[in-house]
Amino acid sequence: MVMSSEMIFRALFIFCFFLFSLSAGADTFSIGVLAYNGKPQALARWQATANYLTKNIPNANFKIKPLTLEEGINAIHKEEIDFILTNPGHYVRLEVNFGVTRIVTLLNRYKDQTLKYFSAAIFTRQDSQIQILQDLKGKSFAAVSEDAFGGFHLAQLAFLDKGIDVLNEIDVKWLGFPHADIVKAVLDGRADAGVVRSGVIEKMIANHNLDVSQIRILEQKEKQGYPFFHSVDLYPEWPFAKLPHTDTTVSKMVAISLLEMHKDDVAAIRAGGSGWTIPLTYTSIHDVLRRLQVEPYPPTPLVISTFWEAYQKWIIILVFLFLISFYALFRLSRTNQLLQVTQQQLKEHQGELEDIVQQRTDELLQINETLQIEIAAHVQADKTLQEGCEYLKSFYSVLTRTDIDRQQKLNLMVDSVRLYLDTEFALLTSVHDKDYMASIVSPANSKVSVPLSKDFSQLAIQEQQIIWRENTEQWRSYICCPISTFGELFYLMEFSSSDQYLSDPDATDDRDISDLSKNILTLVTQWIGNENRLLEDETKTRELNEKIIHRFKNLSPREMEVLKLLTQGEPTKSMARILDISTKTVEMHRANLLRKTNAKSSTELVQLTVISGFFDQA
Repeated sequence: MVMSSEMIFRALFIFCFFLFSLSAGADTFSIGVLAYNGKPQALARWQATANYLTKNIPNANFKIKPLTLEEGINAIHKEEIDFILTNPGHYVRLEVNFGVTRIVTLLNRYKDQTLKYFSAAIFTRQDSQIQILQDLKGKSFAAVSEDAFGGFHLAQLAFLDKGIDVLNEIDVKWLGFPHADIVKAVLDGRADAGVVRSGVIEKMIANHNLDVSQIRILEQKEKQGYPFFHSVDLYPEWPFAKLPHTDTTVSKMVAISLLEMHKDDVAAIRAGGSGWTIPLTYTSIHDVLRRLQVEPYPPTPLVISTFWEAYQKWIIILVFLFLISFYALFRLSRTNQLLQVTQQQLKEHQGELEDIVQQRTDELLQINETLQIEIAAHVQADKTLQEGCEYLKSFYSVLTRTDIDRQQKLNLMVDSVRLYLDTEFALLTSVHDKDYMASIVSPANSKVSVPLSKDFSQLAIQEQQIIWRENTEQWRSYICCPISTFGELFYLMEFSSSDQYLSDPDATDDRDISDLSKNILTLVTQWIGNENRLLEDETKTRELNEKIIHRFKNLSPREMEVLKLLTQGEPTKSMARILDISTKTVEMHRANLLRKTNAKSSTELVQLTVISGFFDQA
């Protein structure tokens, strides 16, 4: 078997390190880990990696030391850690301020995919009115902390690209870790939008803690091969870095061991990744922090002496050019002075002419606007009058129809008024001693209360005039018209529309304020009231006649003959002769007629017969 030069070099390197370890004895190396989600969680995630390194590097023990950001700085100062594993933003600060050096980069795992890069997702609720980042001005925004790279800085850069200073124009709420709390805060309405590291949303969906239909990603980007929701560009994953005092040989062995870690190794699985890869470039991270002017690139104050030393030559050149330009401008201004005087005189004369022209133009425009308003008013008045006339014609055609009974006519009249006013319901109510009784409802079989509005109907009765209201507690629109006959209130016409009612798009927009409409409403409702009054009178008369006719139902044929002659004014003897019976028999039939019809006298009997039209129906 032929070995490559790389394999021979690696074997020699391991052998040398093994000899070095035997001579030096076993050493312990501390790996500082950023415990962004709690120290127990950091130990649980990375202890297997320390065990892996201890197992694969002879005579070297590795231990995990979970640290906060502040504890990490102190540990570096005291040289208490040899390696550090942290997020890209924190690494860049350590690289600039302490000279730490990345040796490998973490490979993230999602299903069967291996990911070198991560991003951030800016999101809001699906039912929110927020569609773009600019809509968040003046709103609340949830983030991890002001120092979090994926949990804030990437979103801050996205806002900056849109011209938004997120710290001054948006109410930022710092909720800390874990990222899932950011999602919950937005869903609960404690924040209008938020930002989380890419992959958090997908993990919550997979754990059934979130439904994708509940959120909307803002400024969503698409990157081939990248499976997570994201709103910004992709950036390299967490680096594993060595500190300046860490032995280079040990660092190389650590790098080689991590690069050889299989994606299915326990350490890789516990870390939630797929192993490690060669260190990626973190220039893009530097660019983000530099643009945001945050650590390690805070804004530097301008020092005059330093600025002079750096740009002395250029400043002298600029001052010289300025003096030359100033002299040239001075000469030019002297040369043009006389010309400007002449031009000024011409401008003044021209200005006077322009003022006169402008004044005349303004007067003409004002006259034209006044004329346009008057024309529009006349056109609208003619249109309203024409619509009113057309409606009265159609209403009158219903009023004069003879092919339908009075009840059908009333139904058509009420429907006609409702359609003219473009309302959802119409109700004709009889009013007797403050009692309301529905007479006609439109559309037929509508389920409405009687009256449609007790308060406003009583107000209309009290003021004896039309009540027209919009956006009441019960109705989107409401109209009540009291109807009086001979100075006495008998009926109410009510019209209403609910919020769900879709108005006719061709309906006249100004009917709710048109005096003509109110006059037409008063007129037609009076007609409807009269028709309903006649209908009630006819109903009462018909019911009375039916009661009278009921009295005659048990009459014998002979008694009906006697009754008919009696209504014709025939005396008893004449009836006996005509019917060829005795007068006593006639008297007996007349007595039976009084008894069966409960009439008190023959005169009352004749009146009941005539009023009921008994023989007209026979």
